Parts: sequence; C-alpha cells; structure tokens
Amino acid sequence: MKIDNSIYYSYNKVMTYNAMLNFIIGERGVGKTYGLTKFLIKRFLKKGKKFAYVRRYKTELKSAVPKFFEKMIENDEFPDHEFSYSAGCFYIDDEICGYYMPLSNSMILKGNNFNDVDIILFDEFIIEKGTYHYLKNEVDVVLNLCETISRLRDFKMFFLGNAISIANPYFSYFNLSLPYKSDIKTFKNGLILINYIKNEKYREIKRRSKFGQLVKGTPYEKHAIDNEFFRDSKSFVEKMHNSCKHIFVIVLNGQKYGCYYDSKTEKMYISNKYDVYCPIELALSVDDHNEETYLTRSKTSVYYSILIDSYKNGLLRFETQKIKSNFQYLLEKWM
Repeated sequence: MKIDNSIYYSYNKVMTYNAMLNFIIGERGVGKTYGLTKFLIKRFLKKGKKFAYVRRYKTELKSAVPKFFEKMIENDEFPDHEFSYSAGCFYIDDEICGYYMPLSNSMILKGNNFNDVDIILFDEFIIEKGTYHYLKNEVDVVLNLCETISRLRDFKMFFLGNAISIANPYFSYFNLSLPYKSDIKTFKNGLILINYIKNEKYREIKRRSKFGQLVKGTPYEKHAIDNEFFRDSKSFVEKMHNSCKHIFVIVLNGQKYGCYYDSKTEKMYISNKYDVYCPIELALSVDDHNEETYLTRSKTSVYYSILIDSYKNGLLRFETQKIKSNFQYLLEKWM
C-alpha cells in the first residue's frame, strides 16, 4: 500500500548544499532513514552508485540490517526489484548496491576497496543513556573510516539521529551548534551541515494520533512531537557575577575557556571569556596538550580534582548551553 510521502522528511533541500558531513536531527518516525534509503536505492538504479551503511556496534547492525529494505518492500516502493543482504553487502536484483559495517570494527577495513562508494549513512549517531556508549575517540574513528572509503575522492556522510542531547562528541569536536532560528546551519565553509528538522505538518498529524494524545502535556511530548532535545535542560547553566575571579584556562578541542571562582557561593564557572595572560592552561585531552599546557587527565591532578569535585557537588556552572554540552560529554565520561 502506498503511503502519503508528503508529510515525511525530504532530502531535496539538504542535497543542494553539497556538504561533506550532514547531521540530520529529527523526531522519531519523521522519515530520516526511510527517505535516505529511498534516495540511495534510486541513485543506484539510475547511476550504479553504491553506499555504505554504518552502525556503532555489531549488535546494532545485527538487528538493523534485516530491516534495512523492509519498509521499501512493505510500501511497494520498487515493485520490479528484489532486495537482499549477505556477508556485509546489500543487493538489488543480485547486484551489490551497498555495504554494511560496524564502526567499532572499522579499522580492519583499511585494505578494502570502496572505490564505488561515495555516500555513507550512519544511523542513530546520538546515543540514549543505557547500555551503549560512544567509542573512545569516536570522531577520529569516523574520520578514519571516511578516509578509508573515499581515498581523497569527494563523498558525503549522513549522520541520522533523534533529538536526545547536544552533549555528544561530534558537536564538541567540531564546535557545532543548532540552527535555532532556522532549520539548517553550516560550518567550516559549508563542509559541515546541521539540519534540525521542523516538519510542522508531520508534527500536527502525530499530535492528533493516539500516541500524541497519550503523551500530551508530558515532558516526553516536547521530545517526541516538537523535536526538543530530551536530555538537555537549563540546569547548571548560569551567568557568573562580575566579582568572580579568573583562576585558570581550559583548552578543549582547540578552544580556550576561562574557569572562574565565586568565593561567596563557592561555585565555579566555565565561560567563553578568559585571561589571555593567565599562566595556567589546562588540556583536557592528549590532542589539546602541548608545551604550554598541563594535562588534567590524571586523577592525581589537582585541577582534575577541582573540576570533578565541583561537578559532583553541584557547584560547577556553564555560562551557556553550548558550553555545557561541550563539557558535559567529557565530564560524564570521566565519572
């Protein structure tokens, strides 16, 4: 049975930007994966272009791969073609149209040849709290995978995710922020794109559904229907007073932040403002460490203790939501 595709997400606008890394963030069911899968199938049938499908872990891949073509078949989108999968490959009419692989094992792919692949789909890139965790140095792992597949050729990678939290390694690594005043924002001269989906037609239909009525008036409604980030809140976001004293500089992903102390409340604040003449610069990762910085990763470091103890005791504040998201991912990893 054909469905009314007009209410679901379309990739037409995003494709015109020709960005390399595309972060597509939207509520469940809006058609992120469905729309891109359909686009990739059409593209293969017309041009013979292949794709790579990535999930973080083998266990995710094991359950996701059998369902990859499922909705296409159910909705009779391509009635004249047969779909199958086997041994790391997707097939259309017995021809390889794409490959699937877990990100956690992607380093073993370095000798493989993917010359016919120029689009990578990474589904569920934002993790919900639970059993799964982001990989160690995950963004570097993704960039290695991109280089393995592209070999200096132009490519596009699509990161599909639900609005769970902006505290994730990708936003922190590239210093990304959401396009709150529109639906699309670009970074690094157009190489990176964020599409924060605002599909009002779909939201209205979902709001009138039985599930929409069930969650009406609950905190979950804003996440499931209005695409607001479920785990993000204004807690620990607070502007500091002018009386706060600058104590050291923190370097995170190449960006410097000032750390301030309020002797009256014993709160510590992390701000975009910092003293350029401060002699104490702390690196929170090996990548940010140089001859000018102190590395705080060691749990014996006094600066590490200051940050962690303040956070544990509810005394650490961030001047903006963006600063909070950049640091929160790292602090949670340290706990």
